Amino acid sequence: MKDTGSPFIAPETTPSAVEKHIFISDLKAQDIVRTSFLVRSKELMQSRNGKPYLAMQLGDRTGAIDTRVWEDADRLTDTFGEGDIVAVFGKTHFFQNRLQLVVDHLVPLAPEEVKLEEYLPSSGADLNAQYEELVEIFRGLENHWVRDISLGLLEDPEIAARYKLCPAAKTIHHAFIGGLLAHSLQLLRMADAVLPLYADIDRDLVLFGCAFHDFGKIYELSYDGNFNYTDEGRLVGHIAIGVQLIDRKIRAIPEFPKSLEWHLKHLILSHHGKLEYGSPKRPHTIEALFVHHLDDMDSKINSVQTFMKAEKNAARWTAHHKAYDQYYYKPDVYLPEGF
Repeated sequence: MKDTGSPFIAPETTPSAVEKHIFISDLKAQDIVRTSFLVRSKELMQSRNGKPYLAMQLGDRTGAIDTRVWEDADRLTDTFGEGDIVAVFGKTHFFQNRLQLVVDHLVPLAPEEVKLEEYLPSSGADLNAQYEELVEIFRGLENHWVRDISLGLLEDPEIAARYKLCPAAKTIHHAFIGGLLAHSLQLLRMADAVLPLYADIDRDLVLFGCAFHDFGKIYELSYDGNFNYTDEGRLVGHIAIGVQLIDRKIRAIPEFPKSLEWHLKHLILSHHGKLEYGSPKRPHTIEALFVHHLDDMDSKINSVQTFMKAEKNAARWTAHHKAYDQYYYKPDVYLPEGF
């Protein structure tokens, strides 16, 4: 049985006693865990015998773990909330083929006692370099109208600052700092790999859709702590926000062609593909159809691969993936060595 983390004393825990040097990616079954995590979700529930318990998801920059607090849950629930950092003492085990942490002691930490970047998931990539790569792609577009509107958006200081940090989603895919940027760059690379196989598709329109289909999420999501939805995000949504941002920039470009404006906005409005998936319009241009399928492929592949990586067990099949309502067969690369 491995004892992970620094000495933990509850409830008189001090910041130095829970210095963050053990991460989710380090955990194995039967580990005794003494460290700190960010509370991604928390719900007070009742067991079959009516006893209250806390069902939580705790996380750090390397991932997340399902967590349960069985003792004193009704008192503890009022001492911290989602987005807080908590020091914990507990033990890991497998439950329904997934690693779970059972917490015996929990102490909320003050924000000044922690380094927030240790708790937010991140790819570890150089975000400034990635963003410059994105901007450079649009500097090379042939259509000067598409180039001008694209650079007007990307070189806006507030948009740039938000775009570099924003996750692509709260949980389902590319849910990490810089996830939106990583997702967009991947779509741009996929587009240039596939476009030569098809004739008569406007590359500049496709690239615009790849980079800006989701960029309304820079205001839809909050990412200065726990990933969540802003009031604007809940009331308006990233598709409408994205179209508003594009419209604002277009108004600053004299004589911007109306037909092109409609095509660019259609790429954003239709990228979910179906009305029942939240798309105000279905794709009615070949470029919009192209962007929709690239987006759908990259988001689903990332989601399933992330789901497989999160399972730290020797099971050949994953647990049930709620978003896609199915199980997945895990290749050897996602199984423990020697399995």
